Amino acid sequence: MNNVLRQLRIPELADVLLYAQRALAARDAGPAPAVVSEILAAMGRLHPAYKNALGVPLPILRGALVQVPRAAFESALLHAEREGRIRLVAASQLAPFVEHAAGIHDPKRGLLYFCTAPEARGRREP
Repeated sequence: MNNVLRQLRIPELADVLLYAQRALAARDAGPAPAVVSEILAAMGRLHPAYKNALGVPLPILRGALVQVPRAAFESALLHAEREGRIRLVAASQLAPFVEHAAGIHDPKRGLLYFCTAPEARGRREP
């Protein structure tokens, strides 16, 4: 890594330093409010089609926000749930058609795979 840094010019090193500073500042800053707003807007559009299900599958919701990196997306989802704006629902271990890599693995609740309104009571898991 040192060899790569030594080959960079001063303006390029300034860019690397700026990127590193932004990455460190964002590490513990929490999700960007714009990402949370985009998730809530996408839920407003998608949720009616899934009102009789457990919620909007996370791959569908993520597909509506392809410009948002996965880490920022998941952080914003968890933040919105803590604030009571959405509810994340775990998929049954026996549920068919669940992409395990697309969910959020929670050690206590299992695979969080659906997103719904906090007051929504869709169909129950089998």
